Amino acid sequence: MFHHTTQINPIFRKGTNQTAVLLVHGFTGTPDCLRYLANYLNSLSFTVSAPLLPGHGSTREKLAQTDWKSWYKTVEHTYKDLQKNYAKIYVVGLSLGGLLCLKLAQDHPQSINAMACLATPIRLNKWVEKTLPLITNTPLKYVYRYQKKIDPDVKDPQARMNFFDIDHMPINCIQSITKLQKAVRLNLNKITCPTLLMHSRYDSTAPFESMNDIAKNISATHTETVALENSFHLITIDYEKDLVCEKVGDFFVRFKE
Repeated sequence: MFHHTTQINPIFRKGTNQTAVLLVHGFTGTPDCLRYLANYLNSLSFTVSAPLLPGHGSTREKLAQTDWKSWYKTVEHTYKDLQKNYAKIYVVGLSLGGLLCLKLAQDHPQSINAMACLATPIRLNKWVEKTLPLITNTPLKYVYRYQKKIDPDVKDPQARMNFFDIDHMPINCIQSITKLQKAVRLNLNKITCPTLLMHSRYDSTAPFESMNDIAKNISATHTETVALENSFHLITIDYEKDLVCEKVGDFFVRFKE
C-alpha cells in the first residue's frame, strides 16, 4: 500500500525565525498530504512540523486500536515540544486534523497565534450520522468492522494516483470521530485565535456547511472563510493547492506581529 517511507514519516523542517507551524493530517491519511503546504510555509521562513497520528500509515487493524484521544495526545505533545523552542506557534489541520486543531485551540486559547482549518467536518454527512448507531449499538458491530473507501476524495486524477492512505475505515474510529466532533462543538466559543477556514463546495467527505457552522460559533478575534470551486475534499493536494498555500501563508504572515 505504501510505496515510500517518506510518505508516512513525520515532516520536520527548520525555518529561519522564531515561528513554527504544526500541521495535522486527516483520518486514514499521512503527513504526505500536507507536504506541499509544509514546503511552502517553510519557504516563508516558518519551521514546520507534521506528526504522524497513531495507527496511521500502517494497517486498518492497527488504526482500529486507536481513537481520537490517542491522536489528540500526539498533536498536543508536538505542540508543547514546539512551544519550548519557538515564540510563536501556528496550527493548520486538514479534515480530522482540523478538528484536532480546533480542540487544541480550545485547550490552549492564549498561545496559538493563528489557525487554519481546511475541509474540517464539524459534523459527518447526515446519512453517516443516521446509520452509525445502527451498527455501533447492535451486534452488527462484531461483523461490520470496516467501511471500504471509494476512491480518495480528490478531483485531480494525478494527485489521486499518488495519494496513499488506508483504504478501509475502522467503524469504531468513525464513532470516535463523532465523539470528538461533539466535544469540539460544545466549546467552539472558547476559540479566540485568528482563524482561517477553507472548504470546497464539492467536498463529499466533510459537509460544506461545516465551514459556516464553525465560523458562526467561534469567538475568534478575526475569522475568514474561503470557498473553493475546483477541488474535492483533500484541498491540500488538489487542483487549488497553490491557492490554499497562498491563503494560509498570507494569513499566518499577517498575524506574525
